[in-house]
Amino acid sequence: MMDGYAKVAQLMASQEEFAIFRRFRALNIKRLLYLQAEIMHLEAEVSQLAKRDSTHEGRRFHTRDWWSLSQGGEGDDLEQWEKFLELSEKLDQYNDELLKQASLAKLEQPRKYDLTFLRSWFQRPGMGSFPLLGIDRGAWDTDNENDLVAIKPRAPPDMFSRWFTEDVVPHYHHIFGKTFKTPLPEHVGTGIYHYKESSLEKLISTLATVIASLLPICSVVALYIVQSNSIRLGMIAAFSACFSLALAVMTNARRIEVFAATIFLRFAAVNVVFLTNGPSYPM
Repeated sequence: MMDGYAKVAQLMASQEEFAIFRRFRALNIKRLLYLQAEIMHLEAEVSQLAKRDSTHEGRRFHTRDWWSLSQGGEGDDLEQWEKFLELSEKLDQYNDELLKQASLAKLEQPRKYDLTFLRSWFQRPGMGSFPLLGIDRGAWDTDNENDLVAIKPRAPPDMFSRWFTEDVVPHYHHIFGKTFKTPLPEHVGTGIYHYKESSLEKLISTLATVIASLLPICSVVALYIVQSNSIRLGMIAAFSACFSLALAVMTNARRIEVFAATIFLRFAAVNVVFLTNGPSYPM
């Protein structure tokens, strides 16, 4: 039976959304700062050596001839070039670290729901049951929450998807799902069930499509039944608010997209009301 790091690794490998690690942001930035300081000191030394060599009869062409700079002899004749090579090595290290930090900064934080489950898994008997004993067992504590990254986080959901997956699905599983669902293998813990994210996304997409189809039908029927234009205008405002709310809650649309779609819908609805109920004129 797996234990310790092997057990944690097995969970993270089988369920990649739980592959959550420390970013060590402050330490990495401190390392960059030290490298930057070291490079600036080397830069100043190279400048001083170049200034010194420019006044020396045998080395005054070093600034204009690479061969004499790099192959100029021994001792002081090569000091400027050797110092520059040392600087170049530090620059390569600094540039590599800078690019690594830029890539690391793009990693997203884990979903709150996934992090909560991972912490629970570490503590619950039959699951992780405190698999790590060293100081690193606190890597996922709340004090480090802003410093955590997920290697493969789940896509950021809209409000409806989050509510469905984090509230509806657990209640469904508690009442019905555990009767039909097979738990994961016991080497990652007992009593762990997994619902495929792709299946949930298809179900959520279907529900969103149905709701999107029903909204305009309901508004058309309601506006058709009501004869008073003043009431119709009030209903248009109400349906527009419902449309905007659905768009904001059930999609990841940006604010400008929600605003534009709502304005267009309201404008079209008002025009329809006045075109269908306006005064008729003899031709």
